[in-house]
Amino acid sequence: MAVNQMTAQNPGTTHGRDQAADTPLMMLTYRSRATSPLSETQLGDLQHTAAARNRAEGITGMMVYNDDRIFQWLEGPPASIARIWSSISRDPRHADIEALSMQTAPSRLFSRWSLKLTTGPADPLIGEMTAATMSSTNAAAERLAALAIAAEPTEARLLLHAAYAEFRSIAALTELLIEPAARALGDLWAEDDCGEYEVTLGLCRLQTFLREVATDSMQQQIAHPLVVLVAPLPGEIHMLGATLDAEALWQAGHDTRVRFPSTERALERIVATKWFDAIDLSLSPAFSREHRIERMRHIVDSVRRASKNPALVVITGGRAFYDRTASSDDVHAHTSSTSAAHLPATVARVLKKHA
Repeated sequence: MAVNQMTAQNPGTTHGRDQAADTPLMMLTYRSRATSPLSETQLGDLQHTAAARNRAEGITGMMVYNDDRIFQWLEGPPASIARIWSSISRDPRHADIEALSMQTAPSRLFSRWSLKLTTGPADPLIGEMTAATMSSTNAAAERLAALAIAAEPTEARLLLHAAYAEFRSIAALTELLIEPAARALGDLWAEDDCGEYEVTLGLCRLQTFLREVATDSMQQQIAHPLVVLVAPLPGEIHMLGATLDAEALWQAGHDTRVRFPSTERALERIVATKWFDAIDLSLSPAFSREHRIERMRHIVDSVRRASKNPALVVITGGRAFYDRTASSDDVHAHTSSTSAAHLPATVARVLKKHA
């Protein structure tokens, strides 16, 4: 199918109906199967007609078409969503229509588009978002957090794939969406909107979806790669931070070794038997873990004593360091990292300083 990224926008207009505080915003997602393959002309006609009706109803959204499968995300006033859904449900051009979610939403994610239509050979869940939409508000990260702990994680996968389709950068995806979503999960827990199990589940799903979008990532070739050990602090069950750090360091061209030691002694054995230029130790990206700061300091000291490299550089990360409830001095590290996106530059800077 040659059609790709056809867009119907609303130049110079806003969807003011849902801007009033007393008017809720509804979000609907569904998937279906076309009863017969749609040609480029048919898709163009479909997009034109649907976009015109969406404009009239104050609806925005996106549709992905691939291999006769359809996925659509619509957002707008509840009454308008109900009318559009009624029409969609009776449309003979598709079958196996399944509503995935219909719920209130804090803000629009596709405010620029009456209908964004994307086709191509990629995963049918992949669409696009504008970088402006993603960076101008934290709504996307908060939405991703909520979707990551939903019973059906399809929409979380869509949102993450959509962002990557726009950014084409794991670093940008990490800093602008995944890490804020991890912190948003911690905030949901702090507000008693979910339990610790749901936070852990959400982080695991984010980690899984990251691996999906990172499958085509390429490693840079550099002259003198560093050997870096990446590990969560022993006892830390949230692995997303270590996964993000490892991906960033690997993409930057470094010899990255990822380990998940269950005990302090196991971590000591790793650094005692293998030369590492640096070690990256992480706490949870969702929780501050203030009660583990003292133990982290003790482990950093013991790792330095056990290290085969007497000049081992130690970098720490996690929400505690992002929120500045802890500093690198508190844990006897050389420095701390607030985002995996900046970790390679941080490692290089610290090593140069302490060379």
